[in-house]
Amino acid sequence: MALGYYAGGCLNGANDNLIFTELFKRPDWVRGGATPGAIDRRLALFERVMRHGVGAFELLRWPGLRRFRREQGSGLAGQGSAIGWMTKEPNCHIFVEPILERWPDAQFVYVTRHPLDMAYSDNKGQLGNWSWMFDLDPGGFAAPEAAQLEYWIRTQRRLDDLLRRFPGRLHPLNFDAFASDPKAHSSSLAQRIGIAVDDATLGRAVEHVIRPDSMGRWRERDLSVFAADQLRFCRETGWPVDTDSPDRQD
Repeated sequence: MALGYYAGGCLNGANDNLIFTELFKRPDWVRGGATPGAIDRRLALFERVMRHGVGAFELLRWPGLRRFRREQGSGLAGQGSAIGWMTKEPNCHIFVEPILERWPDAQFVYVTRHPLDMAYSDNKGQLGNWSWMFDLDPGGFAAPEAAQLEYWIRTQRRLDDLLRRFPGRLHPLNFDAFASDPKAHSSSLAQRIGIAVDDATLGRAVEHVIRPDSMGRWRERDLSVFAADQLRFCRETGWPVDTDSPDRQD
């Protein structure tokens, strides 16, 4: 956002786009057989809202958007010199393939944090909503942390396939490394997605980045709840899983 992208007018405290949540955090809809065409039409609706706000056509298509009408305003059209529009929302990765297919010039920044920190997160919403998409039964694991880690592993395997299918359009961002050195990693990301940004602007953009207290929480936990092959996958993909290992910084 600080580099010039319009993120929408309806954001929560974490800057998640609540309009995307309204339209797409619908596991029952997806599980019930949402077709690629139906998903694409909903993405088209989302684009109209992001570009022009919530008008009569958008309300006809989705009456629930009425509550966003004032905050969304005129969308990107009213933002003057904005580079373009962007969206940050935890469920975006579920729809990464249709997103990249609908918008051929779109770039997708895929943020990943340490898998064991993720496994020990109290937020299990993703696991509950989308585990079925990855042929995963959370109840089949001895501990919820192991189910969380398995969800990460399966989403990572899907990401590896998507990186091959959409070369140059998906950009993994290591959250731990970013939080440790935000300016360097933001500069690298800007170059990868083709944004020209001066050093002063970049400095202002990252000046409020903090290392969350939850980083490294896995080091204080019992790793015996995980299967050996799960920990091996973490190691093989470059993430430390031994308490005396240095943090990954690539």
